[in-house]
Amino acid sequence: MIAFAFTFPVGRYHATPWGRNANEADVAWPPEPVRILRALVATWWRKADRKAFPKEVLDDLIDVLTTEPPLFHLPDAVHSHIRTYMPAPTKPPGTLIYDAFFCLGRDAELVAIWPKAVLNEAQRSLAAHLLERIGYLGRAESWAEGRIVEVGYGEINARPRELAGQDIFTDSGEVVPLIADRDSVPFDATISTTPRHWAELRAKLLNNLKGKSKRERNRIEATLPERLADALAVDTSDWRKAGWSSPPPLKKVVYDRPVVGPLPPRGHAARSIREAGRSGVPEVARFVLAGRPPPRIEDTLRIGEIARRALMSKFGGELPPIEFSGRDEKGPLRDDPEHAHAFYLPEDADGDGLIDHLIVYCRLGFSSEAKRALDSLTRLWIEHGRVDDEGERGRKEWRLALEDIAAPSAFWEVSGLLRPAKVWRSVTPLLKGRFDKERPGNFEALVLSYGRQIIGEWTKRFPEMAVPNVTPMVEVNPARFATRAGGRPLSTLAFSRTRRGRGGRQPDTAGGFFQLDFSDEEVRGPIALGWGAHFGLGLFSAL
Repeated sequence: MIAFAFTFPVGRYHATPWGRNANEADVAWPPEPVRILRALVATWWRKADRKAFPKEVLDDLIDVLTTEPPLFHLPDAVHSHIRTYMPAPTKPPGTLIYDAFFCLGRDAELVAIWPKAVLNEAQRSLAAHLLERIGYLGRAESWAEGRIVEVGYGEINARPRELAGQDIFTDSGEVVPLIADRDSVPFDATISTTPRHWAELRAKLLNNLKGKSKRERNRIEATLPERLADALAVDTSDWRKAGWSSPPPLKKVVYDRPVVGPLPPRGHAARSIREAGRSGVPEVARFVLAGRPPPRIEDTLRIGEIARRALMSKFGGELPPIEFSGRDEKGPLRDDPEHAHAFYLPEDADGDGLIDHLIVYCRLGFSSEAKRALDSLTRLWIEHGRVDDEGERGRKEWRLALEDIAAPSAFWEVSGLLRPAKVWRSVTPLLKGRFDKERPGNFEALVLSYGRQIIGEWTKRFPEMAVPNVTPMVEVNPARFATRAGGRPLSTLAFSRTRRGRGGRQPDTAGGFFQLDFSDEEVRGPIALGWGAHFGLGLFSAL
């Protein structure tokens, strides 16, 4: 048995059923099994380490997953849609489009189960590798994260109709009960044929090409590759050009699934960040970050850097707004004690040691031009032609979804980087922004030197606020800085601490972790101090 679990970080699932028009406002639920297979194949071509996982392993994995239609555990969902006008020069205001989707809980898991599938070690490793890197399931707006599930995937509430009322026995003798639901509804799902049937069908179709012109024969043969994985990867436009009304490797199976209505089940209260207070200047743009493998908190500086580059690229070589670039027509803002331009702050909101949000903070707020650029920021990526620091090749890509652009108070309930507090603790190493006049001789002198620079920067940037009491953060060794992330003790050396492509001498390459105590009043975030603060170094979280 093998089971794949999918979550949807943005809380939406978009997928138009195969052969249906988008304006019918229907949603493929459960996800058509062929979508899952095509997503795995596309992820292998785009993001996989092909040297570690050659094409033959992918072919064998797809063969195993096509020997039986999967069963599903479907979470609660709500059917919704939006209506918009697409530009049309001859029909103002345009053509009305219905964009239908299912609303899901951001932690809700959809699970696909193949009861009799048995993967060998190489196939299982490849499946885990691809699920970690999958970007979306369904349409491109339908961001997804995947993983292999061992046990505890919940009740099976969607299955092929011919299995209704039956129990499934796996090859190991385990019983998988199928829940009979009198209120279930049918759904025509598109699945793949089996490898054996594909070999027989392909031979028959190729034999039928005799007598056709060479040009037509070549066009049709291109849609009939030998391996089933390649047949499923054929582009839809190529199937249409070859004249197929129904692609040869695909077939329909009727699934019974729970009813999905326009209202949530009782007891499910919807919450939104937009319901929080919105008073004040819109200083914060907060994004959900999703993708596999998720970046670690140690990679904060790297993510902050590529986030800035991604935003700067939105202006096509023209001078970006001053809040993003920190530059005006005369050059960099040298005399800017308040650091009024943007901070790019990756965030680990759930404390598991992995970055799951991105905060772009500008103390003076965002102009209309800046807001348009923030709204268009949908992905970050790094291309690895060589083996990276984790020993893997392939493209690393993360999707971004803008939650809101609002005052910090709108995010106080969900972000420890923004809420007010009297005690703040380091999340990432704080590096000195200036060289010391004298090199500290021991750990105590080192702490004092950091404290002087922290207090000096604080009073310069926030002269109207109380000065914090600064204490070092240590773990086992009282003479070494340390923090914790995801239950792991981390030293400053575990973090990226130098910017790529930057010349000149850096005042500090080690850094330290500190606790800031404001005994008299609560101080709101974000707090980022020292060298590299605009990219997430020297970042503090409310305690």
